[in-house]
This record gives sequence, C-alpha cells and structure tokens, in this order.
Amino acid sequence: MRGNHSKNRRDANEPEIIARLKWNGFQVYRIDQPVDLICARDGCNYLVEVKAEGGRLTPAQTKFFSEWGGCVTILRSAQDVDEWGASLKAAPK
Repeated sequence: MRGNHSKNRRDANEPEIIARLKWNGFQVYRIDQPVDLICARDGCNYLVEVKAEGGRLTPAQTKFFSEWGGCVTILRSAQDVDEWGASLKAAPK
C-alpha cells in the first residue's frame, strides 16, 4: 500500500536492495516520503533513498536533503549496499 502517494513509483532495483540490506543485517521499513526506506542496524537508524542507475532526485528530495540535519544515504545497487554496510562496520563508534 502506498498511502496518499499513489503516483509515486518504486525503482525497479528496490527489491534487490532491500534483500541485500536484510542480508547485511539491517531491519528495513518501506515508506513513501521523504525517502524510500528507514533502516536500522546496531542501534542506529538510517534514512535511505533508492535510485536506479542514472536516476535523479526530485526537487522535493533535493530540498529535503539540503535541509535535513541528519544523514541520508542513496543506494543504487547491491554493491552500494555492501560497501555502505562495510563502511558502517569500520566506522569508529
């Protein structure tokens, strides 16, 4: 169910990215706005936007990203997920 945002489309690569996030130990919750996913791992929460290769942010997303005080990650492939997950494990806590 897409809520009130029925005109929004999911990127075709989203199922693969969600599967890979789960494989990397993330909990994943799909949302519509302002990004595609809320993910959690090791007690931390992450906002994630899924984009197809070459896909661009909408004007509303660009505005949100510039105003948001936290981090937002853009993932385009399973490889992006693996690299991002590894970088989070390597980051000092």
